[in-house]
Amino acid sequence: MVLDPLSAFSVACNVLQVVEYGVKVLSKAADYQRTETGILTEQKDLQDVSQTLVHLNTDLQASLAEQQGSRDLSREESRLFGANTQCLRLSTELIRFLNGLKLRDRHTVLDSLRMSIKTLWHKDKMDAMEKSLSQARDNLNIAFLVYINSKQATQSTQNELLKSTTRVEGSILQAVLSTSNSLQDDIKSLEAQLRDISLDSAEAVVSQFTTSHRDLLAHLSNRLDSIFTLHTNLRTMSSESQTAEAYQRILDSLHFPQIRERRSHVSKAHEGTYRWMLEPRLEETRRWDDFVAWLRAPSGKARIYWVHGKIGAGKTTLLRFIDDNLSPNKHMVPWAENKTIFRASYFFWSAGNNLQKSTSGLLRTLLTQLFEKTLDLIPRSVQPSKWRAACLTGSHVLDWTDSELEDCLRECILYAARSGKVFLLIDGLDEYEGTNESREHLIEILSALATYENVKMCLSSRPWNIFRDAFGSCPQLKLENLTQYDIIKFVQGQLYGDKLFNNLVHYDHAAAEALVESIISKAAGVFLWVRLVVKQVLNGLRDGDGIETLGRKVQQIPADLDEYFMRLIESIEPQNRREASILFQLALFREDQFRSLHPHYLLDFSFVEESTPNFALDPSYQFTRLNLADRGALSFRLESTSRKLNSRCKGLLECYVQNEEQIDIEELVFKQDLGFTSADEKDFHLGATDSLALSTAYAMQCLTVDFLHRSLRDFLLTPRIQSLLHHHTQGPYDTRGFFRSARLVQLIALGKTEECIPISIGLVSYVLSTLTVPVYRDTPDAAAFATMIRPVVENLIRFPRAQQANVWYISHVFECWDDEESTFLSLAIDFGLNSYVRLHLTSQSIQKKQGRPILDYILRPRFEVWSDDVCVGRKLPDLAFLEIVFKLGANPNQKFHGVSAWALFICFVADVLADRKSSILRVDRAVYVKALEIMIQNGADAFLPALWLSSPTHYQTWTGGDGFPDENAERRFGRRFPNVTPKTQENLGNGTFVAVSDLLECFRNRLGDLLDT
Repeated sequence: MVLDPLSAFSVACNVLQVVEYGVKVLSKAADYQRTETGILTEQKDLQDVSQTLVHLNTDLQASLAEQQGSRDLSREESRLFGANTQCLRLSTELIRFLNGLKLRDRHTVLDSLRMSIKTLWHKDKMDAMEKSLSQARDNLNIAFLVYINSKQATQSTQNELLKSTTRVEGSILQAVLSTSNSLQDDIKSLEAQLRDISLDSAEAVVSQFTTSHRDLLAHLSNRLDSIFTLHTNLRTMSSESQTAEAYQRILDSLHFPQIRERRSHVSKAHEGTYRWMLEPRLEETRRWDDFVAWLRAPSGKARIYWVHGKIGAGKTTLLRFIDDNLSPNKHMVPWAENKTIFRASYFFWSAGNNLQKSTSGLLRTLLTQLFEKTLDLIPRSVQPSKWRAACLTGSHVLDWTDSELEDCLRECILYAARSGKVFLLIDGLDEYEGTNESREHLIEILSALATYENVKMCLSSRPWNIFRDAFGSCPQLKLENLTQYDIIKFVQGQLYGDKLFNNLVHYDHAAAEALVESIISKAAGVFLWVRLVVKQVLNGLRDGDGIETLGRKVQQIPADLDEYFMRLIESIEPQNRREASILFQLALFREDQFRSLHPHYLLDFSFVEESTPNFALDPSYQFTRLNLADRGALSFRLESTSRKLNSRCKGLLECYVQNEEQIDIEELVFKQDLGFTSADEKDFHLGATDSLALSTAYAMQCLTVDFLHRSLRDFLLTPRIQSLLHHHTQGPYDTRGFFRSARLVQLIALGKTEECIPISIGLVSYVLSTLTVPVYRDTPDAAAFATMIRPVVENLIRFPRAQQANVWYISHVFECWDDEESTFLSLAIDFGLNSYVRLHLTSQSIQKKQGRPILDYILRPRFEVWSDDVCVGRKLPDLAFLEIVFKLGANPNQKFHGVSAWALFICFVADVLADRKSSILRVDRAVYVKALEIMIQNGADAFLPALWLSSPTHYQTWTGGDGFPDENAERRFGRRFPNVTPKTQENLGNGTFVAVSDLLECFRNRLGDLLDT
């Protein structure tokens, strides 16, 4: 068999690269020998080019092995093969020589001296090796010229080469063809001479040709060197681009929409307050441990500073003040002198979603901030398998377990602390949601991090026993004992800054001063109480209250917060109590069936006047009543909702702008007046030129509603107040149903535009997730909602950007949509929308489905990898639907990407059993066994090709590529089915096969006696 011209050409291109890199390595080594100190950059260049040579040499060995297997080579091909082999031998010797130099990643001046001595000692050997490589390069160039010249007689062969080559190979070909054309007659003469003599006698003839055409051959070598250099630079640029994309994938996988929300909701400290915290303490009396002195002190055992205080003392505001005003140079020297400071903060929020009050949210936030500070921390911190998954082009969603996040943060801080200082600020440990055992684990994580050298952290909490035990011996302060002067500044600043109060001061200075003093004296260090009372006084002034009336009201206000809250609730007008109850219940609602990434939006609350929670199902409901394109109407709607919150809830619910300060929605004007920042535009991924899209995004996702303080939420959750709220709504209000309807209306109002796709994806994911809640998924209402949202999904998936979102549950479906040729029915199967699936699962829908079979969706649930506390989607094969699809004509041996659904299911079961290990329950194992039985009963093949059984399954994709890293087909088959040997089956065709009975035996150690039932 004559060697394929393209194969021979490609091999020769590889060899050319090896030779050129070999000469470059020797040149670098010689430069190193000539230096006096062994400069780091020269050694790094030498290492880089040597490493490239190793990789090229490895590839070359494989390609030459294939070439050697060819028979009946022509003389030109044999000469090219001989030149290739000579270069391979020399490159192997060169790599062995370089390894003997024992280059190191880090070296001292002494190491450089040793390197210089070694290269000097081996100078003769290096000179000889360089000469040999130069000769080999000349021989290869000539052999290449002769080979190309022999192929030019066939124009089709040359065209084939030009069309089939890579970019670098095409450049090489053009250079060689150019030289070949210039020397065509001489090459023909050389070819004739070589044809008449043996290969061994050709050296003299080749040497004479080399001498005669030295300049032209040198020009060819220089051109080839330039090509390889350019190719290397392009490859480096490509590698840098891929690394940047991998960095972004890791950051995206850690991010969640509310990652900065809590901090933005924390009020900034009033002007002039809390300054004492960042100033050295001057008085002798020890009232608290000096925070600045602790920051400045060299690392010792005291690496945690604990801020504690009672409800409403202002702990969170203080920690934001620290975070805003801490200066490394002013407050951290000498501890952090001349060091890089790695800072990160997290504010727990009991009123937020799961990621705002959990260990997972804490770890994600800290990692995101540390990584954003220095991206190079990412590959050094994340698990190798996670990094490899991130580096894959088109990589799917990367998911994290809490243990993975813990390990990653530990590695990140360990590495950061080697070269710098790490300062962590964590507020509200008492707002962490979990059991005492999980709080103990959180404390263990923080305490372990505080044992690392060069790490300090400031923590805050209420003085609960669990925190006293953990941090009672640390430097600390009790906040309510230290805020007397701050409260004075706040009260005086708020009241004396008001025009109406100044009128009172002018006419009755003594009474005004007495009013101020009475507020300060009753405060008892509780900033929240002061804030509420001052707000009530200012409202009284606005309503015309005189100084005596104001003084009497202040005296009547309970000093206890709960009593004060109760008085405010009781002051709600009777005709407004039902609406107020609904608003409070909506604000209290926290999704516990899945991880909702949505806060409570002001636009959601604008539907509170609708008669029923599931108002979107009302056939008479007019969806056009919400017109997001009418900016004036939208502004009026939001302003009215803000006024209603204030009047119905007595100021206990407030409006916020995410990532900005609390605002007065009465003053709301869109983009221009709100000062939409570039950061906000980035958050929504919208073009800055589309003002309508920006204003819609702002109205929908920036304006939120929340309680004035966490203590108010705690108060409203007490049994007494819950009973009162439910009394006004004739039982608990269907808050999930309300938000489902409100967000479906918003989805439809967004229309068929691409501008707000990120918002639409989030809303679609939320609505679908509410439909999949176990108590709701089988109801007729769930099917009705699914039918309404179907055209929205089918329109949304048309836009490529919809398949690139990676923070929502639906992202796991969208990213595979085109590859699987998915439909809304397959999405409904994934999400477990049972009532909808029953209505639309027909013989026609099964037979017409292209791409991935309906049967495969039922067998391999996409959400199997999610934890049991997340109720979104199916996590097991649905046996009822499995029986139904077979009655409707499903084929267990139908193929997807060339592999049957039956084979994919067996591989999937093997992967689940291997990865889940002991965590899979017996009842779940029984479901897998029953599904296997149903498949066999309905005609699944008894023998399967071994090649199919090494196919990667979606299980690995859905786990972010972490399940079984570094597997080729052979390893994957061996892991799934140990001790199973594929065999040929003449009656089944070519290749090797495995009996299904043998495969099932591999599951016996996990499925046990269930296989025998």
